Amino acid sequence: MMPRQSLAEKYRAHNAEMRLALETGCTPIEARFELRRRSKGDRKARTGEAAAPQRLRDLPDERWMMRD
Repeated sequence: MMPRQSLAEKYRAHNAEMRLALETGCTPIEARFELRRRSKGDRKARTGEAAAPQRLRDLPDERWMMRD
């Protein structure tokens, strides 16, 4: 389970969502998902994990017969 947020943390998160929504012209809910996506990307970058291609066909320089 996630630890409960304090009111200050909740208000800070809401403030960041609203600022991003105003800057980009999206809804606050879309801004919340964008902020979550960015924070996940930051965590992956800090741990040194590189994003692997999901399928072999995503590799651009492989021959057609090597694709699955």
